[in-house]
Amino acid sequence: MTTLPYVLDLQAAGFIARSPEIKGIPLWRGAGIRAVDLLVEQFLTAVAGHGRPAVWQHGFLADAGAADRVFGSYDNVYNVLDLPGHPDVQFRSDNIVTTVARLRREGCRGPVVTVGTVIRDSPGKTPALFRDRGIWPVVELNRIVAPADAPALLASYAAACERFLSAIGIPSLTVQTPVLSDYGKLTYLVVAVLPNKRPTVLATVYVLSDKLRTALGSDGDVLDVGFTGKVLATAAMLHADARGLALPSAVAPIQVGVTAAAAEDVTEWLARLRAAGLRCDLVIAGRPARRISAERAWHRRGVPLVIGVGPGRGSVSAGTRLPLRRDARRELPEPDAVRALLAQSDARLFARARRVFDAGMAQGSHLRSMCGDCARGEGLAVFGVLVPEVAVTCESCGSAAGERLFISDEGRFY
Repeated sequence: MTTLPYVLDLQAAGFIARSPEIKGIPLWRGAGIRAVDLLVEQFLTAVAGHGRPAVWQHGFLADAGAADRVFGSYDNVYNVLDLPGHPDVQFRSDNIVTTVARLRREGCRGPVVTVGTVIRDSPGKTPALFRDRGIWPVVELNRIVAPADAPALLASYAAACERFLSAIGIPSLTVQTPVLSDYGKLTYLVVAVLPNKRPTVLATVYVLSDKLRTALGSDGDVLDVGFTGKVLATAAMLHADARGLALPSAVAPIQVGVTAAAAEDVTEWLARLRAAGLRCDLVIAGRPARRISAERAWHRRGVPLVIGVGPGRGSVSAGTRLPLRRDARRELPEPDAVRALLAQSDARLFARARRVFDAGMAQGSHLRSMCGDCARGEGLAVFGVLVPEVAVTCESCGSAAGERLFISDEGRFY
């Protein structure tokens, strides 16, 4: 079986394990776990405008009866039939049932973010981090709110998801759709574009349906905002070249890779970078061939900024990618200059991904500004309306009652 390029890049970067692989269950390694920690921190920062959430983790097993009472009997879950002391459990297939039960039990309303694993049956192909059986990380924000406050809060969280994705170099937009009305009485999907120009959903933002809210026993509307490791897979697809992964600085476990001819030349400078909160690592390489090899190793690990030092005073280079470039410098860059170099790298990654996003939207004719009558008259497959809603002129009849529509000829997409 051919391993997909983005999976090879994640493996080479030390994010997930190489063969032997377990079908549908990627095995995460140290660098990937660290990147997930940084990803979650970015999300917590993005949503903190309405109160920084508490962070919870639930156990690997869940109450099967409680899940059935809320969702009914799903055929993609694994019930555990003979575990001593646990007569009615399943491998956790969702978080929200346990989360809302705990909120009610503790008399609080959130916001809370859960980070953990869910296990679901997933027959057929299981491209890593896109369609897994063991899905990690699953990051989910929940809170209970008054019904009158739910729409505005939901729109705010959708905007936060867009900011979160932008911070890791992924352009996106939000679509309000009725397609998932059984789950959400108000449903927003945050949509990005893959390198093959197809749209994909990277975050879901719901006000749960009244049926689910009642089954959960909540006295208020339940907000449910979430994403999975698919976000990192998409970043790996968008941000890579022949040398491998090219990470945005926000989620790079190592932001600055330093290759120096002698450790004593850079010790105090590295201490200043680290004191300023920059994530750095060092390789000592005296010979030119060794420095070239070290640079390639930094790049395989997704390090966004590689600084070469020496030998000789004034022999400093700062290297970034997409495109690959090395700029000579007179002196070692101090923290503010390093942050500027990282910001420039991030901006190039985002601009590159933005070109993919725009090309995908144009190629699929996904975005139209039309009134409802003209959209129906043309038989457009309207998937939803862009959020926030903005008054636009209908491109067909010139009416002021136009809406920004998202068109999807394939219907629901993942």
